[in-house]
Amino acid sequence: MRGIGEKVWFIAAILTLFLVGTVKEVKATSWVDLEPEEVMKRSTVVVQGVYDFSKTRKGSDFIWVGYNFHVEHVYKGHASEPLIVGIDGFDVGWADEFQQKQGKFLLFLEQAEGTDFLTPVAGPNGMIQLLDGQVQHHNEKERESFSRFLKSAKGHPPDQTETSSNDSPVSILIIVALAVVAALYAAYRWRKRKESSL
Repeated sequence: MRGIGEKVWFIAAILTLFLVGTVKEVKATSWVDLEPEEVMKRSTVVVQGVYDFSKTRKGSDFIWVGYNFHVEHVYKGHASEPLIVGIDGFDVGWADEFQQKQGKFLLFLEQAEGTDFLTPVAGPNGMIQLLDGQVQHHNEKERESFSRFLKSAKGHPPDQTETSSNDSPVSILIIVALAVVAALYAAYRWRKRKESSL
């Protein structure tokens, strides 16, 4: 009997090693609940708006997937419109469903390791749901904290994107080209006047 048991353990060990060797990547997330004060303190940018889930923008080496986020108000830091914002891939389903009910998000964002875009502080901790301008949260104390933040924060519109900026390289080139054409035309007219006076 001892020989059979050892063989079973040996086969199980080999199968486990084989399975571990063939699985390239396993992603799972479990977020620790943070107090609202910690979420607010860690955030470098706070915005209100909605995700555009119609097209994935970027991925990362971790759990984050970047999507365009249409910014309506900026409460902290600077943000352009649209802003690429990460979301835990496992949160896309419920977030999209919430937005389909006319829900919006108040996002407390930070720069996560391994990404080149901002991400919500500790995943869903930094994704505060808003419905008709009111904070939706299962915890009454946390709902009150985020509601106070929203009432006291002075929101402003997002920064214009680089493409709509008046100082874009294309605008500057057009201005320079027009100035050169005007200078050449003025020189041509001056020369014609000088020749006609002789």
